[in-house]
Amino acid sequence: MLDSNFEIGSGKIQTSFDTKGFLLRLVNYWYIIVLCLILALGVAYYINLRTQRLYRLDTLISVKEETNPFFTSSMSLTFNYGGASDKVETVRTILKSRSHNENVVRLTQTYIHYMKQGRFRMEDIHNKAPFIVSIDESDFQVLGTPVKLTFVSESEYTLSLDPGENKVVNLTRYVDGSTEKLSTSKVTSKKYVLGQEISEPYFHGVIAKRGNLKGGKGQVYYIRFNSINSEVNKFRKINIDIEVKGASMLRLNLVGTNRDILADYLNATIQVLKKDQLDQKNQFATNTLNFIEEQLEGVTDSLKRNEKQLRDFRQNKQIFDLSSKGSAINDEMRGLQIEENSVTSRIAYLNLLRDYLVNKSDYASLPAPGSSGIEDPNILMNVGKIVELSVQRDKIKSNVKNPIYYTKIDEQISALKSVLIENIKTAKEKLQFDLATLESRLQRAKFEFNKLPLEEQQLYNIQRKYELSKASYDMLLVKQNEARLVRAANVSDIKVIDPAQNLSQGPLTPNSSKNYFMASLAGVLVPFIIIFILTLLDTKIHGAQDIERLTSLPVLGMVGHSYVKSNLAVFEKSKSAVSESFRAIRSSLQYFMRSSKQEVDDNKCQTVLITSSVSGEGKTFFSINLASVFSLGNKKTVLVGLDLRKPKIFGDFNLNNDVGVVNYLIGQKELDEVIEYSGFENLDVITSGPLPPNPSELLISDKMTQMVNELKKRYDIIVLDTAPMGLVADSLELIKYVDVTLYMVRHNYSKKEMLTLINDKRKKGELGPTGVILNDFGSKSGYGYGYGYGYGYGYGYGNYGNGYHEREKRDSIFKRLISRFKS
Repeated sequence: MLDSNFEIGSGKIQTSFDTKGFLLRLVNYWYIIVLCLILALGVAYYINLRTQRLYRLDTLISVKEETNPFFTSSMSLTFNYGGASDKVETVRTILKSRSHNENVVRLTQTYIHYMKQGRFRMEDIHNKAPFIVSIDESDFQVLGTPVKLTFVSESEYTLSLDPGENKVVNLTRYVDGSTEKLSTSKVTSKKYVLGQEISEPYFHGVIAKRGNLKGGKGQVYYIRFNSINSEVNKFRKINIDIEVKGASMLRLNLVGTNRDILADYLNATIQVLKKDQLDQKNQFATNTLNFIEEQLEGVTDSLKRNEKQLRDFRQNKQIFDLSSKGSAINDEMRGLQIEENSVTSRIAYLNLLRDYLVNKSDYASLPAPGSSGIEDPNILMNVGKIVELSVQRDKIKSNVKNPIYYTKIDEQISALKSVLIENIKTAKEKLQFDLATLESRLQRAKFEFNKLPLEEQQLYNIQRKYELSKASYDMLLVKQNEARLVRAANVSDIKVIDPAQNLSQGPLTPNSSKNYFMASLAGVLVPFIIIFILTLLDTKIHGAQDIERLTSLPVLGMVGHSYVKSNLAVFEKSKSAVSESFRAIRSSLQYFMRSSKQEVDDNKCQTVLITSSVSGEGKTFFSINLASVFSLGNKKTVLVGLDLRKPKIFGDFNLNNDVGVVNYLIGQKELDEVIEYSGFENLDVITSGPLPPNPSELLISDKMTQMVNELKKRYDIIVLDTAPMGLVADSLELIKYVDVTLYMVRHNYSKKEMLTLINDKRKKGELGPTGVILNDFGSKSGYGYGYGYGYGYGYGYGNYGNGYHEREKRDSIFKRLISRFKS
């Protein structure tokens, strides 16, 4: 609690936020908090009911290079994405790319939506529809406008367009994305059988039965075709997170309205990714196989031709046995020619490779160097790298349009190309030296060979050609089998760890529990804040504690709310709690005057002045009943109406206000002429009389002094009902005549700042002995209940008064609730 203290007169005044009052007000207004809570929960229920449900599904994959068990150093055929981090980032880029998602959308046909009218909106039911649509993508289909399908039996249905108020609808052709318009006036409803081909201006395709699902008579479904672009843009929002930092595992998740669609799309996107990645991984092996097959075509023809020539020559010449010398020379020449062909083949591959590097920009179709027998590790490694980068560049280029993503790859390819050209130059120089050496040795063998008989030379030449072709053919077959084996053994580097499944996951939104929690919080917090602000800004007095905090004047009593129609509560309900409170105040006045060091003599007249800060605080009610309770105590009492500006006391005693104090003060009447009998024993009344033009001047006149002095001789108790001190100064002029001043404060009505007025008057010495009366105090209204301050007042309310007080008839509950809400 934040307090601020200041001194007024001899008393210490404390102002602070009324924490206890705030808590009591919370308890008192419990029904408002309950009502706000019910309303807030009702709003939350409505939001949860009406909000479109969104679900999140995910799948977990790993991106890890799988080693080919048949990989050889001479056949650099494996393809990978690069380092672990490069692989992961490349996969993330591909999964978010337009071309990849377009392939998945076309594969899964997610642009075809199966709809059914739900409680609040059209719901996408996907594979729960009892039919499946196959369209002719080369023909036009309606775009965005629902096609209505109504079953008339299990196998028959009517098909119509549901354009709403649109007079023209859009059509699209999925094969090329072209569009055109269609007037809805040309559209009619027709009847079809499931499986029948349909050719309508807005739809071309077949609607067939889906599995064992059946459509009941009268059931209505809708088919909606979306554009490829809208579907791709929707699924490109796929979220991809690294599952474990530093690991090559990715978790893919999608948010949407249908869990089956999400599961199908996530699984399909992984399958497309795996296939593309494996195709890229097999690219080098495929290039090599194509290269070998081209060479095999030529070698096969040469082998068949040489075989036929050898067979024909043997038959024609009838030569079957050859000399041992000729056989040795022939074997030497054959070996040298095989080596010469191998060197020539390698030189040819190097020339082909150099031409590719110099004249072309796409190196994805290069065959493996091992297919030509090149075993230079530098060439093997660099050719593998340049093919890998080239394939990777083509893939990224097809997925993204911004060249910044593959500029770095171009730089790497350029650097590798320069290094590779130098490698080729060095390898060719070595091979040409080897070729020259082989040709020199072959010339010496030919010199010896020419000494053999002519027919024997011819046979050896034919046989050697055949054997050379056969050796080349066998070598190419080995290479071809090796390449096929490597390609067949390749596996994708993408592995599905946890596939996406519809497991009836709860919705992502609306979060019912969170909404109900927030509604409960708001339902309690909003009235709490309002009551806090009302308490903080509250300027009214709600109990004796407020009075004691704001002034050092004693609280002499509290008067409860009276349910008697007139102001004569003490006379009409003498045993009521209100009447008892006036009796307690009567006693408190005796104690108060003794504590104020005044002589209290039962035979001496006592004068009590009643005032307040403003009108409406109950001065007249209190004055009448205080005078009444004194009269019931056998005290000869007079009630004097000195509120000359707004007189009130006469009506309750059935008196008129024609003659009163004013007439006496201006000399028109004598005192006996203005004193009137109230109708109750020991109680007389002097009304104020007609309204004067100068009330203040009359109250400070000598006649006023004479009147008071004369009344003190005649009565035991004088009760002066005066004007509000906060509005006029009339009551201050009368302080000198009284023994005690009672300052009225009305519960839930009087302003706190008005107490500063009486504090100022007391500080200036303008007041004598003064006490405060809390009027209209309700035991269950406001939040002043339970305060126990003051010298004495009624015996309380509720069960404590049972048997001691008369029960007062209270307003109905309905009227009290209206009064409470107004307050």
